[in-house]
Amino acid sequence: MSAVLLERPRPVKRDVVAYLERRSTIKVVPYCAQYRNQAVEIAREMHANSIYHDLPLDEDKTIRQLAACETLVPDRYFRIAVRGDDLLGGFYGHVRRTFFCDELLAHDMGWWVKQTARGSAAAVLLLSDFEKWAKAHGAKKLMVGQSTEINIEATTRLFEHCGFRVIGFNTVKEI
Repeated sequence: MSAVLLERPRPVKRDVVAYLERRSTIKVVPYCAQYRNQAVEIAREMHANSIYHDLPLDEDKTIRQLAACETLVPDRYFRIAVRGDDLLGGFYGHVRRTFFCDELLAHDMGWWVKQTARGSAAAVLLLSDFEKWAKAHGAKKLMVGQSTEINIEATTRLFEHCGFRVIGFNTVKEI
């Protein structure tokens, strides 16, 4: 499944996000090393529940990738959702030019909220922050998808609630 941001999201959705940003105890912050162990735990959960669970999880590489996220790269986004000292989830994305013109598109590369934090504001706040970042970096469209087979209908409703529309689907084939 893939989704693309509508050019004009419904205002009521924006009001919900603004309310969550004001009232939630969850904060979206840049990644830092104090969250490393929790991030690795979430990486294990994310890997186990993804379509990539049959591929090895290289925890050393994951730790190196996390450390690299502390360095700002202009076209890369990595933020985490925290409540106090508890890491709830993260969002990794980027902007890039499309092949047929020079307009920028924003894409997720990884977005996960740990199972015990599902239903909290973490997913919406991460997505909203990525949207703001992408817009500030000149992106014209925001595209996110789902690469698990978990709660596809609920995830679709979340995307639609946040102003997205479903435009296609993901497929996978073992080779």
